[in-house]
Amino acid sequence: MGTKWTEEQELAIKTRKCNLLVAAAAGSGKTAVLVERIIKMITEGENPVDIDKLLVVTFTNAAASEMRERIGDAISKALEKDPSSEVLQRQLALLNRASITTMHSFCLEVIKNNFHLIDLDPGFRIGDQTECELIKQDILADLFEDMYAKDDECFKDLVEAYGGSKSDDNLNSIILKFYNFIMSGPWPESWLKDKVEEFNINSIEELEGKKWIEVLKESIILDLNNAYSMLTQARDIAEMGGGLEPYLVNIYPEIIQVEELRIALSEGIVKFYNKLMGASFGRLKSVRKASVDDERALEKTKSLRDESKKIIENLRDNVFETSLEEAVLGMKKMYPLMKCLSGLIIEFSNRYRDKKREKDILDFNDLEHLCLEILIDKDEDGNIKPSQVALEFKDKFEEVLVDEYQDSNTIQETIVGMVSRRDVENPNVFMVGDVKQSIYKFRQANPELFLEKYINYREFEDSNRKIMLYKNFRSREEIINGVNYIFKTLMSNTVGELEYDEKEALNLGASYGELNEENVEKEYIDEIENLKVAGDIELNILNKAGNKDYSNEDELGEEEEDLDSIQLEARIIGKKIKELMNPEDGSHYMVFDKDLGKYRKIKYKDIVILLRATKNWAETFVDELGTYGIPVYADTGTGYFQTIEIRTILALLHIIDNPMQDIYILSALRSPIFSFTSEEFADLRLLNRDKYFFEIIKEVVDGTYDESISKDLKGKCKYFLDYLNKWREKAAYMPIDEFIWFLYSDTSYYGYVGTMPNGVQRQANLRILFQRAKQYESTSFKGLFNFINFINKLKKSSGDMGSAKILGENENVVRIMSIHKSKGLEFPVVILGGTGKQFNKMDLREDILLHETLGIGTNCIDVKKRIKYDTLQKHAIKKKCELEVLSEEMRILYVAFTRAKEKLIITGAVSDLEKSCENWCKASASSEDNRINPGNVLKGKSYLDWIGMALTKHKDGDAIRNIGNGDITLNLDDKSNWSFKSFDRSELLEANNNKKEKNNIDIFESNNWIESKKDIKEVIEIRDRLGFKYKYIESCNTPSNISVTELKRAHQDEEFMQESYNIIDNESSEENKKEKIKRKPRFMEERQEEFSAAKKGTITHFVMQHIDLDKVTYIDEIREEVLKMVKKELLTEEEGKVVNVFKIQKFFKSELGQRMLSSYKSGKKVYRELPFITEIPSSIIEKNLDSKIYGEEKVRLQGIIDAFFEEEDGYVLLDYKTDYVKEGEEEAFINKYKIQINLYKDTLNKILGEEVKEAYLYSFYLEKELKI
Repeated sequence: MGTKWTEEQELAIKTRKCNLLVAAAAGSGKTAVLVERIIKMITEGENPVDIDKLLVVTFTNAAASEMRERIGDAISKALEKDPSSEVLQRQLALLNRASITTMHSFCLEVIKNNFHLIDLDPGFRIGDQTECELIKQDILADLFEDMYAKDDECFKDLVEAYGGSKSDDNLNSIILKFYNFIMSGPWPESWLKDKVEEFNINSIEELEGKKWIEVLKESIILDLNNAYSMLTQARDIAEMGGGLEPYLVNIYPEIIQVEELRIALSEGIVKFYNKLMGASFGRLKSVRKASVDDERALEKTKSLRDESKKIIENLRDNVFETSLEEAVLGMKKMYPLMKCLSGLIIEFSNRYRDKKREKDILDFNDLEHLCLEILIDKDEDGNIKPSQVALEFKDKFEEVLVDEYQDSNTIQETIVGMVSRRDVENPNVFMVGDVKQSIYKFRQANPELFLEKYINYREFEDSNRKIMLYKNFRSREEIINGVNYIFKTLMSNTVGELEYDEKEALNLGASYGELNEENVEKEYIDEIENLKVAGDIELNILNKAGNKDYSNEDELGEEEEDLDSIQLEARIIGKKIKELMNPEDGSHYMVFDKDLGKYRKIKYKDIVILLRATKNWAETFVDELGTYGIPVYADTGTGYFQTIEIRTILALLHIIDNPMQDIYILSALRSPIFSFTSEEFADLRLLNRDKYFFEIIKEVVDGTYDESISKDLKGKCKYFLDYLNKWREKAAYMPIDEFIWFLYSDTSYYGYVGTMPNGVQRQANLRILFQRAKQYESTSFKGLFNFINFINKLKKSSGDMGSAKILGENENVVRIMSIHKSKGLEFPVVILGGTGKQFNKMDLREDILLHETLGIGTNCIDVKKRIKYDTLQKHAIKKKCELEVLSEEMRILYVAFTRAKEKLIITGAVSDLEKSCENWCKASASSEDNRINPGNVLKGKSYLDWIGMALTKHKDGDAIRNIGNGDITLNLDDKSNWSFKSFDRSELLEANNNKKEKNNIDIFESNNWIESKKDIKEVIEIRDRLGFKYKYIESCNTPSNISVTELKRAHQDEEFMQESYNIIDNESSEENKKEKIKRKPRFMEERQEEFSAAKKGTITHFVMQHIDLDKVTYIDEIREEVLKMVKKELLTEEEGKVVNVFKIQKFFKSELGQRMLSSYKSGKKVYRELPFITEIPSSIIEKNLDSKIYGEEKVRLQGIIDAFFEEEDGYVLLDYKTDYVKEGEEEAFINKYKIQINLYKDTLNKILGEEVKEAYLYSFYLEKELKI
């Protein structure tokens, strides 16, 4: 019996003679439809199409192979029914000639058949990616050398503006970034020149009509609408009475003001700017809490009004930080630099192209561009038209079918247009995909190509037609309902680039059937009542509050993940997996097995853990889940170069190439190949402290040190030297791949690692290195030295490689993978982890942003004055890129949700659950209807923020609403079911300790192996010895010296800390400690594009310590002081640039700053950054210590006091803080540091011999002092 197709699928299979876009949602069977369409075309009708007359373009080689295989199977099955069919026999014979291929493979075929048209040597090959990267680096080095030789002023300004502090690496990266970006378009050089010319602007009037101005206006209207919505909500609450009427005096005119701004924007950017500069929000009328009926209504009204005020102030102070005249002037000023940069990029491109021609190699960009060169001609007016080759393809291909169309880029779209009849009579392009699953923007995929057709194509008979497949045949109804609820609530044209409405919603297509005796495995028939399937979608949140300071969490980068919370989240997942595998109530969780046609008990292989990115996460998850006894596998794509077997062989290769490398020679000697000991290394070093180890070893073998070393050590040295000489001789003439295999054999190392734990994996890793060497031998580089460079470049460009994959597809393990790798796959149970991880927007912080449509967004850089600020164009491009980043994140979340067939479990971590729930409820309350408005969705910093916002409107979201005090209109129509659970850090830590105790079974509890009383006596003696505890064990955990921060970490019980001594974190000393540990020597430091909030705080403290107090009145004086610190190399150039001189001036202009300066100028004492050491009782550190035994013991406590100064009647203590502080939460901020300041006061009282009269915090964020 054949497949039963839906009406829409039938249409997608049979519709002909038009351009057809099939919008196929997740799980809608698009691949099956595509295969069936091809089968019908080549086998049915009066004139079936030969399969080699079709061009089928797939996204990956694996997809192309699968497509070819499925078509072949279908033809073979048809032949079984009708063996005499000549049509089927012909199609099967033609199958190997069919163009079922990726775009790159198709381009390669076009080039091979038409190489003569582009003057290309037919012996060309595709260059290895690493080989091409090495060539690029060589060309850049030569290019910069030539430019420096020319002594070009504009080039020197470019280097000054964008080069690194110690090298040109940053400018190199910019050139490569530009090159890779423009090569994804069809006309790279003309695009670059056109976009650079946009900087050549002379008047404000020229701004109007620019594409980026229109985008900027779209962004502004989104902000204005958000502000207007919040003000009208505030008005509505205030108009209800209850004592809030005074607020209306402000709110009414402010609503009118925002509306006038919207009108002005519609009339042009100039009118809007002028109106914006005149906009103001007066001081909100005072309303006493005691005089209102509902205090929550008061707070909500005030909050809504203040949020709208911030939106307008942000537009005025940040987006339009310069006037329009200055904006035009800034762009004009950057024109020469951009022109110089574009010239460098074009010159680099030309040299790179010539070098590849010289070496007869092509890269993947060449495939598309050379193919396009073959396919196009130009008419007399310079207009592009199809070439003769393209016209032949148009005649040849009856249809061009493009799979995963949402992931096409512009150049691929152009190529398809050239070989198809898309824009002429008899249109013949079939495109299938799902724009909601377009997640490859980093590969320059352009979802707008799909969206443009999706909007313009019609659902009825037309030359351009669309068919929508939204019936999902993968997932249970529980999953379908959950997906639809979340994305109807969140996804919009603004965030997601598509309105997720009833038309876009998934429709149930899968039939799982009820669990009964007829469709369950035999062994479970008698336990029907005790079996479970599906269930609610689960949201599990780790609440990190109370144990760590997360105030600067926004600044965390990829390398700064909170390892502790990752481990704890892994424990939540471990608990969930154990519950699925062995529920505590004795039931069994079942999944439906299509192959068996019935339900069976869940297996580990049915479960996948999906992560946005596996870096810093997967390894921790593997380790933690392993402690639960859960078999787990993660293809992290990293760790290869860190394996001991690869490090050992690479060390050997390094010393064979150049033995004067001590680190590598010690690594090789310490390996099992030579088995030198640490003591032997020490003996060799003591022979000569100055020479390289290789030189010492040669002298040992020559007999120079016979009286000083043992014969055994001399013998080892001779053994090593003999082998090294032999290898160096062979490396000179053997191909690298053969030489590496010879090394494996000659050292027996390949066999040795096979006997180690994970030996099969280790041998597979060595084989990968051999294959890499084989690849290298096919490149234009030769020799061991270049191979080592090749591997080093591979490390840098790829970061690392994954270990060899030896896991079978049917291995019964839980798999961990990225969401990207899961695309196209499906799993019975999906655990979506790490949803609290913040979106990565680091790319938006770069000096230069690129956008295919909007062009180049750069800072305005004044090299001579050494200042820079964002141009208006960069603001626009940054906002557009941010929208595109968040839209892609929304689509990635959709992909993750739609991988689940039967069960979806979500986990994530928040810094403070109460605060998160409050924010989610606030976003929901200020959104109308059943959706979260796009402005609030944009405020979300993680998937968990989005999910949390959505669930505040759900009937099952009571827990979130209760925690967040949300008064929200619910979406009562939704059918999805959700369950919510939160986990505290302490709860998980305690559970883990109990788990470990349970797992560490005391073998002495089991006496079945004891045969006599003598055995019992010995057992007791052994147990007593192993169980011995040192009487004063508590004191072993007490350090003799501790910083304030370490003391804080030693106590998780805040009340105990306060009772003991009133101590809290020491911001300054901790940051200084971090600097001592982490900071590189200055000569090794590279340009740092961005600094964390903590790092900026350290820099601010440093400037406040060293600035000349005679030169702090004017901005220019402070700026000059910072420049002096840079010149003296007290600060790096980049550190100097992040110093906020305006905030420093604000401090010295404040009352407290003036008091400090007055003391200084009158000759009184002013101290800055005073380190101290004091003593505290040891019982403060360990609260369980017996005070009778340890009461007299002391511990040294150290820290640094930011500043204190003398006045006539005593001393004033001052502590600087650069933390983020929410307005209105000053009291909580003071309480956070009050105990720390009390400690400082006690210390100063001891040092000075008199009482400190006053103590202050100065908040650089709030720009005001706070008295303790």
